[in-house]
Amino acid sequence: MIKVQFIRRFVVVACALFIALPAIADYKQAYAYFKQGQFEKAIQELKPDLDKNPDWEFGHRLAGLCYLGLKNNALATVELNRAIQLKSQTFATFYGLAQAYYYSDKLDNCVQILNQGEQYAKAPEDLYGLHHLRGAVFYRQQKFDQAAADLAGAIRIKTDDWSDFAQLGAIYFNQNRYDEAIQTLQKALSLKPGDAAASGVLAKIYFKQGLAALTAKQYSQALDLFHKAGTLTPNDGYIFYNTGEACLFLTNYADAEKAYTQALSLLPRNADVLTRLGLTYERQKKWPQALDSYQKANEISPSPSMKDSITRVSDQMKKPEEKKKPEEKKKH
Repeated sequence: MIKVQFIRRFVVVACALFIALPAIADYKQAYAYFKQGQFEKAIQELKPDLDKNPDWEFGHRLAGLCYLGLKNNALATVELNRAIQLKSQTFATFYGLAQAYYYSDKLDNCVQILNQGEQYAKAPEDLYGLHHLRGAVFYRQQKFDQAAADLAGAIRIKTDDWSDFAQLGAIYFNQNRYDEAIQTLQKALSLKPGDAAASGVLAKIYFKQGLAALTAKQYSQALDLFHKAGTLTPNDGYIFYNTGEACLFLTNYADAEKAYTQALSLLPRNADVLTRLGLTYERQKKWPQALDSYQKANEISPSPSMKDSITRVSDQMKKPEEKKKPEEKKKH
């Protein structure tokens, strides 16, 4: 599964704070500190006024968002809950509290507060934040249908966040919707090239499709799909093993040898890889290499068929010597 990556969106939160600004003079300095990312200074500015005005909704909202910026989720939760109790109608309040719950792994609370605040999400940025975060939560909870609906909603509003595409692509993969998954994951990788999680899921799709093609004896197609998978995840030995299989069936022994050799470097104690590598050597009449591979495979997983392969190759290696002996006798 793709690990969720969530980016705190304080710019959006800050913009929302302009709504219903309070008539308290000192808030301006606190708000200025907040915009500058100086959250501790902003809190210090707010404290005296909050002590004097405990029902100051904006003050609790701004303090909560400052604590969120300081990654103090516990105090952020206290302050933002207080703002909601004071009838806050600003989506930033609910969104900030949802983030605090998210980072505290209180995922049910996160969804609950986003649902509660959804009525206040009017601006496109607020609607994006709602779908983006709720989709991420549903994804972590493996509620894939709900996650897909929210993530698709987020993408309809904003198309430059790789994590929305990555998670949605992974969901499509889990639902066996491979064509949609490929398109979505490719978009994720165009936004964040080389991301290991998205690359890994996309490689799994190509690998599964490659296995299906291999089973259907569509060896060229299988080879193309395994190459795509191997490019994305070059440390997966099983991809190279099956690449070797496709090459072997295509009687492309040189490429099969390369693929099995690469697989062996990643799976050094795998008897199947050694066996198929031995067969590839044998088809190329590379008798010493074939014998060595078969013997190593037999050491790992002894079997009558492997002993037969060892005997067969050993006999082939003796043939030149047997031909040479009569010729030597004639000379005498």
